[in-house]
Amino acid sequence: MNKLVLIGNGFDLAHGLKTSYADFIEWYWDEWGKRLRNGKNKLEEDRFYSFKLSDSLRAASWGHAWSCRFNENPKQPWSNKEVLSKAKNNQDLCTYKSKSDFFENICNHLQRKKWVDIEDIFYVFLKKSFVPKHINDDLEFLKNKLIEYLKSIPKATINPNIQKQILEYFNKEDIAISSMDKWGRMEPNNIMLLNFNYTNTADMYLPKAYKYSINHIHGDLSNPESVIFGYGDERDDEYEVLMKKNDNEYLQHIKSFRYLEASNYRDMLSFIESAPYQVCIMGHSCGLSDRTLLATLFEHPNCVSIKPYYHRKEDGSDNYRELVQNIARNFTSPTLMRDRVVRKDRCEPLG
Repeated sequence: MNKLVLIGNGFDLAHGLKTSYADFIEWYWDEWGKRLRNGKNKLEEDRFYSFKLSDSLRAASWGHAWSCRFNENPKQPWSNKEVLSKAKNNQDLCTYKSKSDFFENICNHLQRKKWVDIEDIFYVFLKKSFVPKHINDDLEFLKNKLIEYLKSIPKATINPNIQKQILEYFNKEDIAISSMDKWGRMEPNNIMLLNFNYTNTADMYLPKAYKYSINHIHGDLSNPESVIFGYGDERDDEYEVLMKKNDNEYLQHIKSFRYLEASNYRDMLSFIESAPYQVCIMGHSCGLSDRTLLATLFEHPNCVSIKPYYHRKEDGSDNYRELVQNIARNFTSPTLMRDRVVRKDRCEPLG
């Protein structure tokens, strides 16, 4: 029997890495603060925003403008966040313009909810778009910024508890009742880490041996062209509507088509076809943006068990129920879901 470990962003977060979308958006704005502090052009802009110095200041550069407008050099007393805030809120200093409703929605959602799923918001905008190339270009710009950010963060070190969880033996109590006839020995024959992240944190955990493999299903930072960033729910009621539009721009960032550009997806299929397997979920939210792929894994006849390693919060609560609810959305049979998902008292927090 084999083990398939799904590695999501929570895996990196459990190693203390700032890889959440919230961390990324904070970095993006911090970079804007640096740019506005040291900018050489009266007009500074990217795909999402523009900041243009007021002509009334008669300033040749942003550094000069800060001195003219505030009689103070912001390099020491002001943080990048404060520089950005002053630029946004002082019309005498500059004209600030937002050029992307998509990114504005991301920032507003993050401000309200304290979290955001960029891929979900992308799909909402894509479905209502009359010019899909525009939203596709927005996502492409954002993807490149995300790659730039992730390359800048430090590397992680091995967590011995997580390593133990990855390599631990099977327990018969965790196997679905309908799959008891597939129960074999307790030790996994083969382990594949199916890494949905773009980082290489997961690569630290498996020895270089024939029975272990790493599958960067969504690409990795060493090869930016391989990075898959988009949406993957072909069961959504409106997906068929997009297909019928006969405009391939609507399908540009649908994950299923990107999977065909590399061997990773086929390698995953070969693994799940080769023998019965248990799915272990480590840091993956199992949300709808990956539903097509997850349904393939969860409902496959060789899947004998789905064991979620949940997140325990500082207040003592955890996300086991929420995680299981997300898992359920990837099933067509609730009965099968209840049989295969390992009950909470048999699960534990990641790490």
